[in-house]
Amino acid sequence: VKVIYDGFGSLRTDDKLFTYMKKHGVQVREYGRPVEFWDWNDRWHEKIMVTDSSRAIVGGMNIADEYAKGSSLESLLALAKRGSEAWRDTDLLVEGPSAQLALQGFASNWRDLCGEFSADETRRLFAECPRYDENASVRFVQHRPEEDGDDNTSRLLIHALNTATESVLLENAYFVPPKGLREALMNAARRGVKVQILTNGKESSDMRMVTPAGRFHYDDLLAAGVEIYEYKGSTLHAKTALFDDKYSIVGSMNLNGRSKYRDSESLFATNDAGNALALKQRFSEGIASASQVTISSLENDSFRQQLAQGFWRIFGRNL
Repeated sequence: VKVIYDGFGSLRTDDKLFTYMKKHGVQVREYGRPVEFWDWNDRWHEKIMVTDSSRAIVGGMNIADEYAKGSSLESLLALAKRGSEAWRDTDLLVEGPSAQLALQGFASNWRDLCGEFSADETRRLFAECPRYDENASVRFVQHRPEEDGDDNTSRLLIHALNTATESVLLENAYFVPPKGLREALMNAARRGVKVQILTNGKESSDMRMVTPAGRFHYDDLLAAGVEIYEYKGSTLHAKTALFDDKYSIVGSMNLNGRSKYRDSESLFATNDAGNALALKQRFSEGIASASQVTISSLENDSFRQQLAQGFWRIFGRNL
């Protein structure tokens, strides 16, 4: 068993847990220890679990109490009040050859943290997997801006937006879209694609500064025809996308500057029809618990709220 955890993101975790794991044979590596202040702004944000190189789970879900007991963040960071309702999130389970691609992504991170694979592990885990004759096509995409300087996940998302012809459904926790993504969203809406976005509102957000930073851009998006819905239930933490009810993406990537410029991310993209249907139903359930943002509702924002929006959007690359 090999485990990577983000040191800064796991500050609330008692160190005794990791000591216990190591004592009982788990190999543990920490990315970006809090004492390494030069890495504070570059986080390991991926959520990957692989078993026997044949089954992999990738998505937005952390291993944390929030998914059973609701928010555990103090009001200093959170807009929403602490509640007992579990967070809303989505993962994707993949079985077969594509799971090994996720393993290779984990292995890249493991080796960067001076972790090793024994000769026996390499022989067992990285043996070539047979391809399935008839099944879904699944692609694993990894983004490591600190290590590789790539732009893999953003390029995939923008390409999917640019080629959509009918509909785009985006459910994302932290919606502060960088310029290229905003333009792709607006261009899709202007050419007649129905673009709908479900994200946190003030009632559900666990990060005080993200909601006003995102709302700064809402007027342009709405004017182009993009529909935006703010969730009213427990904190929304999912990161999913569905294009033309056919092509879906599930992963750890938020639609913000952090996921583009700072944090490592990973996702699965697939043309599986069953997965597309499940995501569409899931999105519809979320919309039922959300309120639609309109131009008139934006105009009702107070002067203080508008100042906060203008202030926080300055930090867009880091939110």
